[in-house]
Amino acid sequence: MENEKRLDAIFFALSDSRRRLLLAELAAGPKPVSQLAATANMKLSAASKHIAVLEAGNLIFKTQHGREVYCHINFDVWREVASYIAMHAKFWSGRLDELEAHLKDTGAK
Repeated sequence: MENEKRLDAIFFALSDSRRRLLLAELAAGPKPVSQLAATANMKLSAASKHIAVLEAGNLIFKTQHGREVYCHINFDVWREVASYIAMHAKFWSGRLDELEAHLKDTGAK
């Protein structure tokens, strides 16, 4: 059950295009919150809310250097997400192969 809640938080965080934009920016390396907001053309308050959702999904974490707060990608969680997706892709690929074979056998088009 705990794993399901974690996955819900992760996929909720990924469901918004603005948060995906922030993640794309972080793929190049850690960035200050202020720079993320500027790059994404967001007010700092809006960016902070999106960053909080990404943190709740454990997709990113923050560190403080002086007065700047930096965001970093949490690569361990990304490996977990990739594993989850790969597991389901394998399952659905097999199911789709079965469906294709069935349709060929029945002559459906």
